[in-house]
Amino acid sequence: MIEKVNDINIVLSFVKKHFPQYNLEKSPYEKILCYKEMDNIIGFISYSLIYERAELNYIVVDEQYRRKGIAQALMDYAINDLKNNMVENFSLEVNVNNNVAIEFYLKNKFEIKATRHNYYADGDAYLMVRKVR
Repeated sequence: MIEKVNDINIVLSFVKKHFPQYNLEKSPYEKILCYKEMDNIIGFISYSLIYERAELNYIVVDEQYRRKGIAQALMDYAINDLKNNMVENFSLEVNVNNNVAIEFYLKNKFEIKATRHNYYADGDAYLMVRKVR
């Protein structure tokens, strides 16, 4: 079940488990959705909606639940939300070595637009963008 999160503290321990560097900031632009199974959070997506564009901040599913369509369900829900909010472009950065994520984003109509050199401590990132409407 996908659920909108109004209070980040509800998912903070899950988020910190996967992204220790995550900084808790109350942003009027950030939207967070979590995927729950029997009250356990097993996945989440965070994106920022800024006028006619959006940026993917994070998407993750617990390892034992991967390859079950959960990330796709979260992405589909987010893209539908972006369409309803008249967003034109959805962008993200992904490590150039993260082939699983790159394949997922390509499958979801994102295109590699540029390389951001030294974006991460361990290397470069691709800037990927997809049209929403």
